[in-house]
Amino acid sequence: MKPDTSHIKQIKVVSNTHWDREFRRSFERTRRNLLTMLDTTLDILAADPGYASFTLDGHSILLEDYVEMRPERRGQLEQLMQEGRLIAGPYYTLAEEFSISHEALVRNLILGRSVVEKFGGKTGTVAYTPSSWGQTGQLPQILQDFGLDKMMFYRGISHHEADAEWIWSAPDGTQVLASRFGLYARYNWYYQVHRAVTRGTVFDKTYQWGKENDLPFRLSDALSGEDQAYEIKSPVVQYDKEKLKQAVEDMIEREGRHFTTEVFLAMHGHDISVAHPLESQIIADARELLGDKYNIEQTDLEGFWKEAQKHLDREHLPVLTGERRSYLKEGMWTFLFPGTISARTYLKQMDFSASNALVYYAEPLASLASALGAAYPAGYMERGWRYLLSNHTHDANGGCAPDNVCADMEYRYRKAGDIGDIVTEDAMAYIASQLSPEGIEQGEMQLIVYNPLPMERNAVVLLDLEVPRVNEALSVSLSSALDPLVERQAIASGNSSVFVDSIWDVPTILESRRIRLLARLTRLPGLGYRTYRIVPEAHELRSSGTLITGPDTMENEFLKVQVNPDGTLDLHNKTTGRSYNSLNYLSDQGENGNAWKHVSPLHDRKYSSLGVLSQVAVTVSGPLSSTIEAEYEFAAPADYGDGESRSRVMAKLPVKVAYTLEKGAKHVLVKLTVDNRAKDHWLRANFPTGLRTGVTWADSHYDVLSRPIPLPDSTDWAERAEGTHPLRTFVDMTDGTDGLAVLPKGIYEYEAFEDERSTLALTLIRACRIKLAVSEEKLTELPDQGIQCPGLQSFEYAIHIHEGDWQAADLLAQAAQLYTPVRIAASGRGHGALPAEASFFTLNNPGLHVSCVKQAEDGSGTILRLFNGSDTEQKADITFGIAPEQVQCCLMDETLLDEAELQLAANLLTVTIPAKKIASYKISMGAWAK
Repeated sequence: MKPDTSHIKQIKVVSNTHWDREFRRSFERTRRNLLTMLDTTLDILAADPGYASFTLDGHSILLEDYVEMRPERRGQLEQLMQEGRLIAGPYYTLAEEFSISHEALVRNLILGRSVVEKFGGKTGTVAYTPSSWGQTGQLPQILQDFGLDKMMFYRGISHHEADAEWIWSAPDGTQVLASRFGLYARYNWYYQVHRAVTRGTVFDKTYQWGKENDLPFRLSDALSGEDQAYEIKSPVVQYDKEKLKQAVEDMIEREGRHFTTEVFLAMHGHDISVAHPLESQIIADARELLGDKYNIEQTDLEGFWKEAQKHLDREHLPVLTGERRSYLKEGMWTFLFPGTISARTYLKQMDFSASNALVYYAEPLASLASALGAAYPAGYMERGWRYLLSNHTHDANGGCAPDNVCADMEYRYRKAGDIGDIVTEDAMAYIASQLSPEGIEQGEMQLIVYNPLPMERNAVVLLDLEVPRVNEALSVSLSSALDPLVERQAIASGNSSVFVDSIWDVPTILESRRIRLLARLTRLPGLGYRTYRIVPEAHELRSSGTLITGPDTMENEFLKVQVNPDGTLDLHNKTTGRSYNSLNYLSDQGENGNAWKHVSPLHDRKYSSLGVLSQVAVTVSGPLSSTIEAEYEFAAPADYGDGESRSRVMAKLPVKVAYTLEKGAKHVLVKLTVDNRAKDHWLRANFPTGLRTGVTWADSHYDVLSRPIPLPDSTDWAERAEGTHPLRTFVDMTDGTDGLAVLPKGIYEYEAFEDERSTLALTLIRACRIKLAVSEEKLTELPDQGIQCPGLQSFEYAIHIHEGDWQAADLLAQAAQLYTPVRIAASGRGHGALPAEASFFTLNNPGLHVSCVKQAEDGSGTILRLFNGSDTEQKADITFGIAPEQVQCCLMDETLLDEAELQLAANLLTVTIPAKKIASYKISMGAWAK
């Protein structure tokens, strides 16, 4: 940091707002304020040509929100966007990044750019992200692919790491210029100058009734709900020029040392702030009063960087690499606040499910169907993405907002998920309709298995068949030349009936026999389908053999499993001889914090399920899959009592945990359901690994990274360091020989402890209260109960035992297969010419993860995106079952690179992906598709 402020010669004032689309109030109520904000701002910009520009935060969805209600002002808004006086984007929404998927980051930028350009603007070169609690490490690589070579944020970096300007590098070496702002982040001019001269104060937020001739108004009846504020309906416009010079000089004195160049960034904006009618006059007056000392002008973030870059000494700027989740050692206000990844875990699960429906089912299967001749449902997919991305506003998807906001989010998640399912099912039906009828009798049934992942795989699947009763079938077998010996396991069989819907008739009824069984399918083609004949059998299926070896034990080729009397699990790795004991016990501690951070009660009492008495029962027994369940009551304090120590009243939480072992699996599937009857508590599942290691490994966005387990000594820090971290689909601990990974479905927070047993913990519920710190001087606690996650809560994860490290265990591929099961349909014979089996393409390296297969935004081809999360270069063969005409490299924004098209040899494409690299390709399809 500079020794003084004498180097500051220029002040760039950026007028802006930080617009929370839905936070304290629901979207519609907040939009009513948006109308006031933009009405006022447009009027000011129209009346004052000296007002250079106003920045609408870093997102663009608010443009659509506004013109939907103010269509008559669209022309004016577009004119100001074209002139560069109204600035939005580059994002569509400002998300909390660690609660969303890889592709959501990219699609956010794609849609954000599209919306900005639709309104006549440009997204420029600056990514302004005043929102997420921490920043995911691959963002520099993503941003550069969108022409964004500057990044501005302030949570996840501490002032001791860098001054205001620095360089941020992605793990692959891609760099962007970065700014963490000054001491007061995005508020510095707003507080220290604007409030000083228009309100007569800087940081004091006391309102004095009757001091000014304004009109405070507050709803005050029984219909208005909690947390009603006064709103000034006729705000007085005032300005004390006498205080201006001193206010500017005080601001520079407080913050000037943070900036590395002569250019000082003065951010004039606040949460839900509005353009001020005297702003350009105040800036002009400041220039008049201090022109001999500072060149002061109103500009935008592009203008700031254009000037700052002229003076940057890049050679001496610190370079910070990868994920930014530093706790605040030095500084103020800009805390990391890591708790959002565990707030309202049910919302995180819904996001995971909706994202999977769009990214890993709808898009790849629609792309497969398109390659086989179907029309790609671009309109449906855009609609699904809009529903999903509109939930990605940081306070909302971070779980911090009141219950009515979260109820709206649940609706949008359901819509996104429904659309993903509709597109998936339409693609499945198209392929079924186009299958060749050759060799199939009219009355025969077919089973079609669709694999949406571009990897060949085996799968144990549940079949739920309605077989016409005239077939007199008590069971069925499956016939395929490419999978001739399908192993089966009976579940149930009985008479049934099912509706048959037709556009030409009323729903009719098929008298049927419902036959449910498990089947083990092998070598299913990557991103493709396979058909099996369904062969009716006149005798019941009776499974021989079972994985159950005792009343509480199971065993397959790789694992021995024991469910203990307290509901925990012992696992034995038959390959290495390593055993893991008492896995999956619950721990519970008090929670006095809020959605942003965990705070322990002053006198906490912690509880464990170790030693409880459970009822253990075998519920499924068979050769392909077996399940043992344990049920018990876990007692926890009812709430946090007086806030200093937890209540002495105990709540009994019924817990049911099902452990499933499949043939050929190196993992145990876990489904844990708890009836959460307690409040103010942090419930976690714990896995004593016994593995001596100083780091954990977990996947993040387009990456896999290690994090140290020991915590830094944060005794004198502005923010206490915590041990919790985010994950995407797995967290792993390994000593190099043995490893234990947990692969959760939509649960994003873990912690590893330096205890005797090297315990790994996964957060299931962090039940807290809504404590809105909209102003640091006032904390508002709402009565909303949704954030306590009451009632039945279910969690799914796998405990995966392996040898070596995460790469040797193919954990990215294992997680993808677990949470993207194959889809299955039964049908009659088709009416087309498709073969019994086909694959779009297959990737032969499980260390590379395919994150996207979708139609290009311009409709001219298929986009394939994959990444290498390892520290070493990876090669792979991509074998196309449907011949492409051309494959070209492109950026994530889908701009084609100048490189020559990639060479294919007999439908085989060999790619080399450098360490930590995200690679995108555009595939133009060949004759079959046409």
